Amino acid sequence: MTLFTMFAHRKESDLFNTCRYLLGNLKVNFTNSGLSDTLHNHVEYPSLLSIKDTLFEYGIESAAIEKGPHSYEAFETPFICSIQQDDWPRAGFTVVTRAENGQIDYLDPLTNKLKQLSVEEFEKMDKHIILLLDTATPKHEVHFSANKKRERDRMLVKRVPLCLTLAAIVFAAGHLFSQPVGTYTWLGAGFLLFSFLGLAVSSLLIWNEIDAHNPFIKEVCGGKGKKINCDAVLSSSRASFMGISWAVWGFSFFAAFFTTQILFPGNIGFLLLWSVISLLVSPYIMFSVYYQWKVVKQWCPLCLAVQVVLTANTTIAAFCLSGSAALSEGFALYPVAVVILVGLSFLLLTNAAIPELKSARDGRDYEKKWKKLRYNPEIFEALLDKSERVTAPVDGLGIVVGNPRATHEIIKVCNPFCGPCAKAHPELEHIIHTNPDVRLRIIFAVSGEGGDIKTRVVAHLMAIQQECDTVKMQSALDDWYLAPVKNYDTFAQKYPMNGELSEQSGKILAMRDWCETMKIRATPTIYVNGRELPDSYRVTELKNFF
Repeated sequence: MTLFTMFAHRKESDLFNTCRYLLGNLKVNFTNSGLSDTLHNHVEYPSLLSIKDTLFEYGIESAAIEKGPHSYEAFETPFICSIQQDDWPRAGFTVVTRAENGQIDYLDPLTNKLKQLSVEEFEKMDKHIILLLDTATPKHEVHFSANKKRERDRMLVKRVPLCLTLAAIVFAAGHLFSQPVGTYTWLGAGFLLFSFLGLAVSSLLIWNEIDAHNPFIKEVCGGKGKKINCDAVLSSSRASFMGISWAVWGFSFFAAFFTTQILFPGNIGFLLLWSVISLLVSPYIMFSVYYQWKVVKQWCPLCLAVQVVLTANTTIAAFCLSGSAALSEGFALYPVAVVILVGLSFLLLTNAAIPELKSARDGRDYEKKWKKLRYNPEIFEALLDKSERVTAPVDGLGIVVGNPRATHEIIKVCNPFCGPCAKAHPELEHIIHTNPDVRLRIIFAVSGEGGDIKTRVVAHLMAIQQECDTVKMQSALDDWYLAPVKNYDTFAQKYPMNGELSEQSGKILAMRDWCETMKIRATPTIYVNGRELPDSYRVTELKNFF
């Protein structure tokens, strides 16, 4: 894949491309940001499990199996598997769209385009783990419209710097050619073009300094051959000068160069000054090439691209300085001062920013590792075992939502006007809707006195459970807890009850007695399989265990 192609198609992970292709073919409404966030926020990302759980969020159930001796034609397409060619640094996930007549159609992880191979050739790449998919009931992304608007806003913000840069180039070029066109006009246009190209390439080198493991950077930096390795060059002993990496020097050089060309297009003083500077730095071209060739014996594609740009600048500088009458008059103080101040500013800011950006990246990595440890089921169970246990029986108490024969039970002790209880409600509903082996038991902590509005609401909810089906019960809970303003009269009109309300006093008193026995002092109090949820965990985190 060429560098231009990779810039045109922003490198995404093969996991993202696989899921995006599958959802697109199923006509599912989704946003790239929503899909990407779901994948990247998964504790096991990047893995087949992260794909499995992400697709489940879009209504696609799946099961991973070993291929074994079965033929590909025996599996219903589409299915997902992992493949790796000899020159790939790691395996990539792909979606197989067709497997018949000895041919396999699959999504190439590198080009993100459909490709066809014979079964024999595909078999050599396949890792023999297949994720079978049930695509019968896909569902659209939750909050799709809001996510789409947010994604458009983000895209506009991200495009602003590029648009401003391109606009600056256009205005600078327009100013150059609005004057009588001469030698200095073309030389100025050349400096403008190559300073921009140098800035673009050196920006990738800075990106490599910050995150060398980024898939896009790794592809730009090679890996296609034994002699191509950016890391070997950029981490070598001569990869810095005065304690500052050559990547930072290069970026600062081109940033200052490009900035002055934008602000002072065609200015003879700046053209002459940068011509002299370009000639002064030209020996670095030979040093870099020789160092990669003879010392490190590895090639850095980005470093070579920088040398090409420097060579072009040196050529332009030679034309600019040859027979220039202005050079004999010396340099004006203003261009020299501007270049020094701008250059030093970029140098100091870049050198200071890189450690901070590295720390931010490392912080995200550490957070992911911490979450992986935190959401380990064995650790969670060990912490649960140390928590307070439910000592009073709960049979017949409260409202049970979900499969009554489920293996796991979550108890939520709450009151109907508790704000945190309302926030916990959709999180727990999501768990029981996506996992039939979990049920939710809601126990209300209220006084049981007739004049208490909380008691009246609970009596109404208990009456609905007694008289109505599960669907209406869940609907009533949603209407109450998700309402922005909780008005009992409005709720009672929507779910009218008569004498059933007076029949609930015994149930309410039983829940009150249970809460007193368990010494419930705050709501919501959550119990998981008879043990209190540890203080260090939140309700929103329970989805990582069920």
